[in-house]
Amino acid sequence: MVKLNRCNKVAARSVLVTLFAVTGWASNPGAFATEAQTAGASVPGPASAAKSASPAKPLDSHTRQMLERIHTAMIEAEQRRVEAGRPDPAVPPELAEQWGVRVLSVTYTADGFWLDFRFRVIDPDKAAPLFDSRFKPYIESEQSGAKFAVPSAAKVGSLRTTNRGHNIKAGKIYTIMFANPGFHLKPGQKATVGIGDFKVEHLTVRGQLSQKIGQAE
Repeated sequence: MVKLNRCNKVAARSVLVTLFAVTGWASNPGAFATEAQTAGASVPGPASAAKSASPAKPLDSHTRQMLERIHTAMIEAEQRRVEAGRPDPAVPPELAEQWGVRVLSVTYTADGFWLDFRFRVIDPDKAAPLFDSRFKPYIESEQSGAKFAVPSAAKVGSLRTTNRGHNIKAGKIYTIMFANPGFHLKPGQKATVGIGDFKVEHLTVRGQLSQKIGQAE
């Protein structure tokens, strides 16, 4: 709840900045100083400049609705970010002790084309097998049994982190991107992720379908 309150405040500040930009109050931050210098007066600070500013013009209904939508979207985005950082309750506690990682989530993302698997490293030595390039990660639909791998892009290679540079750090969150052809796995369904001998089952795919089939908000 504290995090959500903080994100509400951040979103509110962002909307105020947008409001100033829309109304023209902050479109030229040096305007007050320029006018004062022209008149031969000393340059006022931000506080006195704000007091001397003329009242902002009332917002029309379209602009007000736009700002409300921006505010709502920013809060929802922050809520999704916080939710993605919460460990999946299906993960057994002993997994962290055995493998040195805390599994966070599998998220339906990029309009459903990708499945974003995230975990936080606790012990880099124990977690080393998850970054071994010899082991090929997969995600399996527990509903259909279909398995999907990590794609390999021409210029960037496999969409996962390996320990080639021996730079895996404790406390850092790492991501593995799985393909999701045909939007096969959808939010709410169960999935299993495997990397060599590492295996975690019954993960709930997070995300939310939009009105357009296959896409998540």
